[in-house]
Amino acid sequence: MSALTFDASTLWEAVARLADENDHSWRFTKKGDKRLLCDIEASVAGKRRAKAAKQLAATERILAAARARYQWRALPGQSIADRMLRVMRPGEWYGQGDIARMAGVSKSARSKVHQVLLRRRWVEKARNPAFRGILDPWQIKAGAEPEPLHLFRLTELGERIKAALPK
Repeated sequence: MSALTFDASTLWEAVARLADENDHSWRFTKKGDKRLLCDIEASVAGKRRAKAAKQLAATERILAAARARYQWRALPGQSIADRMLRVMRPGEWYGQGDIARMAGVSKSARSKVHQVLLRRRWVEKARNPAFRGILDPWQIKAGAEPEPLHLFRLTELGERIKAALPK
């Protein structure tokens, strides 16, 4: 049998390196890798740089796609809510359908009155005294015009916002 000799400093460095939680260079080597430690660290650093470059490129690609996707958004003063605000006159009461027709938007866009104008307190809401209930289909076919349940008018804040809108 041959006697094993150990150098205490080399043994202590190996134990310290294995105990170091931040040293993960051993994870990126293959079994039997005989490269120097500095070569392994350079390889690991290169892999990290390549991964960071790929992530940066992917981020730029995603942001460019998002910018292109949102170019259709309306400019300030041209959104549906802004157009609705612009057609309303101070002190007058309107139904949701009236506001949508005057603004030139589709029938389904009248919900913007509740979703945007009312939530931002640009309009106030009141019950319509002329509302007589829901009409049946025969009355509507005969030409009866249903009255809206609620009416809306501009508030002071709504008037200030309307005055600030670009022409």
